[in-house]
Amino acid sequence: MRLLVSVVSAEEARRAIAGGADIIDVKDPREGALGAPAPRVLSDVVRVVGAAAPVSVALGDLPDLPHTAALAARGAALSGARYVKVGLRGVRDLERAVAMMSAVADAVRAGGDPVSVIAATYADAAALDPPALAPHCLPELVGRTGIAGALVDTFTKDGRGLYDWMPEAELADLIDRTRTAGAIFAVAGQLRPGELCRVAADVVGVRSAVCRAGDRASELQTELVAAAVAELRAGTGGQRGNGGQRGAGQRGTTRVPASGRAPG
Repeated sequence: MRLLVSVVSAEEARRAIAGGADIIDVKDPREGALGAPAPRVLSDVVRVVGAAAPVSVALGDLPDLPHTAALAARGAALSGARYVKVGLRGVRDLERAVAMMSAVADAVRAGGDPVSVIAATYADAAALDPPALAPHCLPELVGRTGIAGALVDTFTKDGRGLYDWMPEAELADLIDRTRTAGAIFAVAGQLRPGELCRVAADVVGVRSAVCRAGDRASELQTELVAAAVAELRAGTGGQRGNGGQRGAGQRGTTRVPASGRAPG
């Protein structure tokens, strides 16, 4: 189990690394749940992090525009990101999601960069207007596109976290079916201290839990990152993880490990 910490600047990236984060994720919370950062911010974070950890980037809560997503992914890859997260906000059905994620996977594959593609859906998808792609589509989506993994987040940031929208049993089933399809599974969505190990995800993503007063718009704190790392280690028997090895059945099409760590 890996801890992915979302940062908004190079300085926050330094703090996250100092706290022991496994994956540094770059986003802009002002632009949404998976708000994309400015290109310069991504480049600055990549430079500061160096070989200390792989860098992930959110491409945005995207509309149903596969070429737009593909171009954004290619740009992120050229900037040094090793994992790209695609928020499927504007996609409502599986076929359109397959088209979107296939375009993104083709774009990063064509560049020859070791970039892993992650499809992100929302636990509150059915409550959105219009509704977005349901998380239960993720196992088939990764199976049909060969992407590296799937993420369930929350679109609505109003204090309700992931487990307010989706029960543990449903998440556990999604994790099992996604792994059977050959991919990894990540969870995020205003997770609180004490919740990080409620399901056996491969990657756990946090932002608000490691910011002052639990406010995702406030500054990230090194000591809170360290506390989140300690919680994960305690919940997984102190294991740092599998050193980037794929689980049983995982394909390698766009699942290219970076820096010896699991993607997020």
